[in-house]
Amino acid sequence: MAKSVSSKTALSAQSIIEKADALVKQRENFEQNEYARSNQRLYEILAQVLEMYEQASISKTTLSETVKQMKAKLEASKVRVQTNTLALTLFVRYVFRTDRQRSMNYSRTLQAALQQGINAKQLAQFVEDCGGVEQCKKRFTKSEKVVAKETVIANNLALVDDTLASLAENPLATFKVPNSVVATTYDKEFVFVIGKADKQGNIKALGAVPAYSAGMAKWAKQQLALFISNQQAITKKHANAKRKDTALATAKSAAKSKTPTETVGELLAA
Repeated sequence: MAKSVSSKTALSAQSIIEKADALVKQRENFEQNEYARSNQRLYEILAQVLEMYEQASISKTTLSETVKQMKAKLEASKVRVQTNTLALTLFVRYVFRTDRQRSMNYSRTLQAALQQGINAKQLAQFVEDCGGVEQCKKRFTKSEKVVAKETVIANNLALVDDTLASLAENPLATFKVPNSVVATTYDKEFVFVIGKADKQGNIKALGAVPAYSAGMAKWAKQQLALFISNQQAITKKHANAKRKDTALATAKSAAKSKTPTETVGELLAA
């Protein structure tokens, strides 16, 4: 692998294109001679793609010119480039000259690295630690819905901890089980209770689980965080509706007070 140039070193678009062309040849050699036995080499090539992208991104002018030249060369080779393609994906496709799906997978891996603050020098180890490109992509490529859900959980976990701490001092219920049931769980963060509930909110405690799971405890707290968020949203919605109703009633009352309601009979009888 060629000696790396610091990603912070400003290069011209032409210099980056020349590096990209040299990397294309390395990629071709890799796929022809090393592909079957060296994922590490793939990660190194991806790292060089990321390094070029970092260098080009130092200057918007350089990035624009590099993208322009890459697009022109790819289209000259009958490779279609859509205008909504990410610049990073274009860098990947330029080097790998592969189908859009594979380019997207590699690009998402690089996007995942950037999201985690991983630079080009750290990329190979990052992908290795993730378990490969596919696992890295699956692990870090998240929909907006998933990201929003994780944000809600993160924003409410402190409130969950406070709520549980308060309930530990003033529990909803207390019941006795044999010591053997809690022999290995009494000193853990939580003890898991199995119960049955009806629609009215009545819960029958059936027993305690004689084992502890950190994963289950984390999941339970996440679900509480989501529940709290949903309840807050419902409360806010009801409060807004109540304010609206109050405002309408006030407006109606004000309008009524300004409307003449006295009849001739009422006035004559007064």
